[in-house]
Amino acid sequence: MSGNVKKSFLTGVLVLVPLVVSVALLLWFFQKVEALFSPILDGVVRALLPGAGHVPGTGILAGLIIILLLGTLARNVVGRRLLDALDRLIQRIPGYRTVYSTIKQLTNAFSPESTKSFKEVLLVEYPKEGSYALGFRTMTVEEGDRRLVVVYVPTNNLYLGEVLFIPEEKVVRLEMSIEQAVRLLMSGGIAAPQELRRLQGGA
Repeated sequence: MSGNVKKSFLTGVLVLVPLVVSVALLLWFFQKVEALFSPILDGVVRALLPGAGHVPGTGILAGLIIILLLGTLARNVVGRRLLDALDRLIQRIPGYRTVYSTIKQLTNAFSPESTKSFKEVLLVEYPKEGSYALGFRTMTVEEGDRRLVVVYVPTNNLYLGEVLFIPEEKVVRLEMSIEQAVRLLMSGGIAAPQELRRLQGGA
């Protein structure tokens, strides 16, 4: 098996395993919710409509409501603190924390909130001289008397990539929104604009 084939196979495994685990956990979640809430919801339905039988899909409906409530909770300060505390608790569980972290990283990549850590879109020389890649500035750090830009360069859609530390003067700031850059990457370059414009005042 050649080096490229091995890399492609490994990348496929890294992408497939979290997806399969995520889907399996979602199916498990809906099954448990179905078993827990169906008797209650069926009782409510029979009370309102005497003689009515089991209403299919009540578990899925209840699961969707729970997910919606969790999403609403996560968007306010108090709820975010509670979920952060739960996250820290889960991270302490040996074994499970590895699976949890992998799935969380995958889902965060596709979350509307995920791009909040991206400050701006950059063009950087990578992986070799004369070759350029799209990246996202996440922060700026000091190294001696130099300012280094911390750049995340996706190498497989959005959720696998490299973290680069590049001198400020070596990056090109683009006149492109984070959302446009994400669409470009997720489309495999099909959504690329015909012209990449430098941000006014950028390097």
